[in-house]
Amino acid sequence: MKIGDANRTVTGIHKYVISYRVSGALTYFSDHDELYWNITGNGWDVPIAFARAMITLPEKLTDGVNLKCFTGGYGSTQSDCQFNKVQGVLVFDTKNYLMANSGISVVVGFPKNIVAVLEAKEFIAFFDTLLGRLITWLLGLLALIWYVGLPGFIIFKWFKHGRDPKGIIGITTAWYDPPKTPDGSRFLTPGEVGTLGDETVDMKDISSTIIDLARRGHIKIEERKKGDFYLIKSHLEPFDFSQDKLRERSSPDVTSGRNASLDFSPLARNDNELLSFERLLIDKFFKLKNEIRLKGENLASEVQEVTNALYENVVNIKLFPKNPQSIRTGYYILAGIALFTGNFFLAIVAFVFGRVMPRKTVEGVNAYNVSKSLKNFLTTQQRQLEFQADKQLMFEKLLPFAIAFGVERIWAKRFESMNISAPSWYQSYDRGRFNSVIFVNSMNSSMKSFATAATPVRSSTGHSSGFSGGFSGGGGGGGGGGSW
Repeated sequence: MKIGDANRTVTGIHKYVISYRVSGALTYFSDHDELYWNITGNGWDVPIAFARAMITLPEKLTDGVNLKCFTGGYGSTQSDCQFNKVQGVLVFDTKNYLMANSGISVVVGFPKNIVAVLEAKEFIAFFDTLLGRLITWLLGLLALIWYVGLPGFIIFKWFKHGRDPKGIIGITTAWYDPPKTPDGSRFLTPGEVGTLGDETVDMKDISSTIIDLARRGHIKIEERKKGDFYLIKSHLEPFDFSQDKLRERSSPDVTSGRNASLDFSPLARNDNELLSFERLLIDKFFKLKNEIRLKGENLASEVQEVTNALYENVVNIKLFPKNPQSIRTGYYILAGIALFTGNFFLAIVAFVFGRVMPRKTVEGVNAYNVSKSLKNFLTTQQRQLEFQADKQLMFEKLLPFAIAFGVERIWAKRFESMNISAPSWYQSYDRGRFNSVIFVNSMNSSMKSFATAATPVRSSTGHSSGFSGGFSGGGGGGGGGGSW
């Protein structure tokens, strides 16, 4: 026990009160009971000017109480002390200085049956008991698991169960259609393909979904002034891709020599039937409005809902066995707890391997390989493939997928010198000749406006606005005070 501060000098008289409770202090004899107690202790390396002990018995006794006191170093029988009874309280005082390593001990004997007989018992620390030892062993085992076993288990789990299985379909130089769902009922949407690629729903996936919905006639995009974009909910019937317009062409596959059937049809479903996350996007974005201006809109919560729905969708159609984001979130929480407890190795392992722990199904890997082949086609600049891109419909159909892959500029470059017209679902403030590269740059600009609208509003310092989230006690400054 230490009182005071080693770096602070005090002067004058100071009073310190130390309170404690002792069990087993009494000794029991056949003819009396006794308190024999070393009052000051003999371990002081400084002299004690004066010492006083006051002892109160359970009853005010006048007869049968015997008193003694001893002073000096350990083992001394000197009695340089005095004692008195003051209103039933026994008072012991020293007569002179107690030198260093000296002390005072007192003896108080009193008749039997004044106090209950409670024999002293040996004190055994809890962790020296069987239960304490068992708990110590368990804590050691948990520490070993937490600091060594768990990081190793995460690495083993990723190696055994976190990597994608091998698919049946491989990656080719070029593929001209998006992959289909595992049940073969329809083509995957650009948002699904983008999520499949990096196992994450990001802004490219949401943006490509908006462009795809526009291509299919559910939304129109207007740039009324330079950089000022509007999304307009379409009340027209979705585009009629009749078989007249969508006749199939057969051309040699330049990569394999096989015939390649180019399917220019829309997704293999009725475009009036929106997927759950597509319907949610339209409903949440527009609510009761027919159009929204991207500048000034705050769509952060709406985008988050669509993101969650898209994650659920890729699990429901069996591209992933579990929600990738839920898996990552679990490992991120574990990393945070590990960091808080100082387990930096576990924090690093949980964060690094947690990011790559989500895995695809076999069908998901097959679809991913097809999408990689489609990306190869979108990004290749080989002249012998240009005959595949000589149609307006192909440009529009695959543009959302190019956006999901982040290669829309490369895709647009292939059509720059071709005579194609502006899509009917997009209206620009510039009425000049249509150019695919300029068009894609404008689309990117509109998607940047959308990304701004989808980002939660916060200040550069990370503080929230007092208008949108103010409260008593918030903001800068503050503080408080009180007595010592």
